[in-house]
Amino acid sequence: MLLKNGDVATLKGVFDVAFLLQVEETYIEEWHDCYLSESKKTGFVCTLQLANKKHRFYGLNDLDALLKEAKKRKTDVYLSLNAFEYGTRTTKALKQIRNIGVDIDCYKVNVSISKALEEIKQMIIKGKIPNPNLVIFSGRGLQLIYSISGGAAPAMAFLTQYITTQYIAELKHLGADTAATDVTRVFRLPYSINGRNGQQVTVEIWRTLEYSLEELYSYCTPLERRRKPVKRRKGTVSILTPKSGLKTLYSLNTARKNDLELLVTLRNGDIEKRNVLTYIYAYTVALILKNKQATIDFALQLNDRFQEPQKASEVKRTAGNAYDDAMEFFEEFKKRGFKRWYSPMDGIIKPMENKTIIEKLEITPEEMQQMATLIDDNEKQKRDTERKRKKRREKGMLQRDEYIKQQHDKTDDKLFKLQELLKQNPNAKKTELAKQLGISRTHLYRLMKQL
Repeated sequence: MLLKNGDVATLKGVFDVAFLLQVEETYIEEWHDCYLSESKKTGFVCTLQLANKKHRFYGLNDLDALLKEAKKRKTDVYLSLNAFEYGTRTTKALKQIRNIGVDIDCYKVNVSISKALEEIKQMIIKGKIPNPNLVIFSGRGLQLIYSISGGAAPAMAFLTQYITTQYIAELKHLGADTAATDVTRVFRLPYSINGRNGQQVTVEIWRTLEYSLEELYSYCTPLERRRKPVKRRKGTVSILTPKSGLKTLYSLNTARKNDLELLVTLRNGDIEKRNVLTYIYAYTVALILKNKQATIDFALQLNDRFQEPQKASEVKRTAGNAYDDAMEFFEEFKKRGFKRWYSPMDGIIKPMENKTIIEKLEITPEEMQQMATLIDDNEKQKRDTERKRKKRREKGMLQRDEYIKQQHDKTDDKLFKLQELLKQNPNAKKTELAKQLGISRTHLYRLMKQL
């Protein structure tokens, strides 16, 4: 079974069918083929210039313009990994997932670029991570790009973020950025200039053959298990049997992880309930990573972003407890066929409801407006109203001026018919005329005045 480009979207319910993501082999010849190609032309990638926060959007027909932008060697220009609707770079506007990226700030852990490259090569040889299609030398660190053959549909965002988080866990000792997992993120544009040290961003192609999602997923801990995956022989196809609740679990926790990291950003690291946030964050990440040390490392990196970081020993203790609680839940969740249960007497600490997290962290309505899942009923209602409004517009609801024009056209048509009826029978009664026209007598009098 071969899926055509973008046909992942047809996988109804994503996990309601066999997980077959085998695609026709595609190759890249230049770095930009990872972003724009004949097999990747749904939606627009965009650049972001940091100085003025200005976005520019590029479709396949705009490839020359993108390459010209790269050659201008501007300072601090970034390029989106994925494609969106024209004019907006938001999760809701996502049109096609094109790349998985890992941002490695090796300088933050006192590792040189050459040392990081050597370690990455060894990890590839050992099968811990796949060989990236592109390696971007960002000026002070590295960015690994894994190009998805034909792109993937927005419905697979939870899986691509799951894969990204798993790769980050493997590369965390080299300074992999735990917060760089969102589908809207941007990496430095090749040949632009890093404003922090004036170095030019360069790029190398390490692998020309693009990946299927199934191949990239094969390097991860399986969604439904805690243990590491067994090494598969080349050419074998992995089928993930339908698991009710798995997609919901990972979609929710991936979005929640991003929201919690965003909350720290929105508050500029000024977090009052740091221990509470650390526990919630570690519990959330644990369900994605299913690795205790990696969960602790993620929590430590988040702690470093606080204005007043907690002691490392405290973070380790809190994150470790959160991991144990999360795994106890996950094992019971698995036993129950990946279906949620609501018994409060079993002693198992379950994932917190959004309402509880909002209350504990005192998330404001203004902060919720920028979040994906940590929202209350009011924000949910606003979004639902906007979604329905947009849907009506997309279905062709007439704008006011179009409606008025249509009403005028209808009136002109009635006037013409009335005129014809009066020619045929000048003495016709008003009631009979109104009946033949299908209008009220009041409307008829208005039309007769216009005649």
